[in-house]
Amino acid sequence: MIGEERVGERVLLLGNEAIARGAVEAGVQVATSYPGTPASEILEAIAAVSPKLGIYAEWSTNEKVAFEVAIGAAISGVRAISSMKHVGVNWAADPLFSINQTGVTGGLVLVTADDPGAYASQNEQDNRYYALASEVPMLEPADIQEAKEMTVSAFDISEELELPVMVRPTTRICHSRADVILGPIRREKRRAKFNKEPMRWVMMAGRSRQRHKWLHDRLPYVQDLVEKLEFNRLEMNGDELGIITSGVSYVYVKEAVRALGVEDRVSVLKVGTYPLPRASVAKLLDSVKTVLVVEEVEPIIEQYVKTIAYDERNQVEIRGKLTGDVQRQWDLNVDLVLDSLARVMKIRHEHVPTERESLVKKAVETAPPRILALCAGCPHAATYYALKRAVYKLAKGPAIYSGDIGCYTLGANIPIDMQDTNYCMGASIGVGCGFSQAGVKEPVVATIGDSTFIHAGIPALINAVYNQARLTVVVFDNRATAMTGFQPHPGTGITALGKKTKEIRIEDVAKACGVELVEIVDPHRLDDAIAVMHRALRYEGVSVVISRSQCIREVLREARRERVATQLYDVDVGRCNGCKVCITMFGCPALTWKEDSKVVEIDHILCAGCGVCAQVCPLKAIHPARAE
Repeated sequence: MIGEERVGERVLLLGNEAIARGAVEAGVQVATSYPGTPASEILEAIAAVSPKLGIYAEWSTNEKVAFEVAIGAAISGVRAISSMKHVGVNWAADPLFSINQTGVTGGLVLVTADDPGAYASQNEQDNRYYALASEVPMLEPADIQEAKEMTVSAFDISEELELPVMVRPTTRICHSRADVILGPIRREKRRAKFNKEPMRWVMMAGRSRQRHKWLHDRLPYVQDLVEKLEFNRLEMNGDELGIITSGVSYVYVKEAVRALGVEDRVSVLKVGTYPLPRASVAKLLDSVKTVLVVEEVEPIIEQYVKTIAYDERNQVEIRGKLTGDVQRQWDLNVDLVLDSLARVMKIRHEHVPTERESLVKKAVETAPPRILALCAGCPHAATYYALKRAVYKLAKGPAIYSGDIGCYTLGANIPIDMQDTNYCMGASIGVGCGFSQAGVKEPVVATIGDSTFIHAGIPALINAVYNQARLTVVVFDNRATAMTGFQPHPGTGITALGKKTKEIRIEDVAKACGVELVEIVDPHRLDDAIAVMHRALRYEGVSVVISRSQCIREVLREARRERVATQLYDVDVGRCNGCKVCITMFGCPALTWKEDSKVVEIDHILCAGCGVCAQVCPLKAIHPARAE
C-alpha cells in the first residue's frame, strides 16, 4: 500500500512505513540508508515499491556514504532522502556541516530516528543538537499521521529554503502502528542536472567563508517559515500553567491533562519545528503564571524558552528538566508526565491502575529475569567457544576482547563473557590497536561482524597493519546485517532491491589492507576453528580470522521453505555426569539444567540442530535425536 495511490483512504501503517509513504508522496527519486534500529524499515518500505515507482533505493556501506549519495542526487535537482538511526548521524555529520553551507537544488531530507531510553542503542543522544549546531531546520512528529505529513513538507521546505531538512522521529513513533490517511503520490520525475558552480559546491578555505554567511542570511527565512507551519500549535485554554512540549510527549501531555481534569487551567504549545516558533512561545509566556517544558532526553526546548523569556524581559517561572520537575534521561510516558504536571500544579493524585496495567505488572513480577542471549544454534556462540578454547590453549592468561556493534555484542553476557569494550561501529579494531600499542601483556582480540567490518572496520585495520600492531581480528560473518532485520550488505552480493551484484569478499579486503595471515573457518567444525584461531593468536602482527556461517534464523527459514526437517539433539542421561561444560562455557539457550536429576536436557522447541553442543561435550553424551 506504500506505493498505491488510494488518496483519502485510512490505512494501518508502522511509523517508519508512514515516513516512507511521505517520501513517496513527495516524489522522492533517491533513497539511501544503512540498517539501524529504529530506522531500518524506512528504506525497506521504499525499496519494496521502488521498481514500480522508479525510485532508486540502496543500502549503503555506512551512513556517511548514504548521506553523500543523497547529497549528490539533491544537488542534481532531484528529491532524495537518507534515513538512519541517531548514532548514524555521527557518521553523516561531516558532510552535513558542509551541505548546510552549499545548500541544495532538489529537496534533501535526513531522517534521524532517535532512541530515548537506548532500547536498541549504545546511547540515547539527542540529535536535535545536530540541527541546532548545523543551523538547518528540523521537524519532530508527535504521531504517525504527522510523521507522514512532516516528511512530505520537509521536501517542500528544503527546496524553498535550499537547505537540507532533518526529520526526527523517535522509537515510539518509528515502531508503533496507527491509521494514516493517504495523500496523492507525486508522479513527476525530474531529470538530474548538475549546474557547475565551483564557488558554491567546492567547500574549501576562502570559499566556505562566504557560504557560511549565505547560511546565516537564510536563517531569518527559516524563522519566518516555522512561525507559519501548522506543525506548531498553540492551544490557549487557561492561564494557570502553560506547557511547551514536542514529539510524542505532546500526546502524553494531552492524556495527563485530561486525567487530572485541568483542561480549563492549562494552555499547551505543541512544538513541531526547530528552531522554535518564537512568536508563539512569547505569546504563551505572556499569558500564563508558570511554564512547564515537557520533552524527552535533553532540555533543549527548555533552554531555548529561557533565552526567549530573557529576550522578552519576561519573568515567568520556567520549569522542566533543569529544575528537576521532568525526568532528565530515558523516554517519558503518561504516568511520568502526569506526576510532573501534578507536582507543578500542586495537585494530589493517586494513580489507580487499569485492569491491563495490573495484568502487565503481575506478568512482570511473575516472569523470571533473563538477559539477552544469542539464539539457539547461532554460529557466533560456536565462534566464541572456539576462540575461548584457543586462548586457553595459548596459556598466556585471559585475552582482552575489544568488541563492536552487532549480534555478537551479546557475547558480553554470561556465560560467554568475552566482550571487554564496546563503543561504536568499527571501534573494536581501533581500540584493540590502542591496547596493543599501549603495551598490555594479554593477547588482544578484536571481534567485529561482517556488515560492521565493511561499514567501519577497514580504515582501522589499515591503521593496525601500518602501525605494526599485534592484534587478532575475528570477523563474525553470518552473511547478513542480522541484528537489524537481515538486510544485505556488500559482502552478501545482493542489493537492497534483491538484485545480484559483485560480492565484496572480506578476505580479499583484509589481504589488500596488508594483512598476511588471513584464515577462513567454519565455526561448526570446532577442532579446525580452534586450531586456526590458536595459530592466529600466536602470530607476531595483525591476523584476521573470518568465522563464516549463515545466520541460524536464515538457515531455519530456508529449511522451512524447502520443507527440510531439522535434525535435533538429545542428551544421553546415562553418560551425562553434570559437568555443565556445555552450559557454562558454550551457553546455548536450548540447553537447560535439570536440578532434580542433575543432568542437562535439550529443549526441542529451541534446538536448531547445529550439533555444536555434541562437539563441546567432553563425555560425548549428546547425540542426534531419533526421528519420531
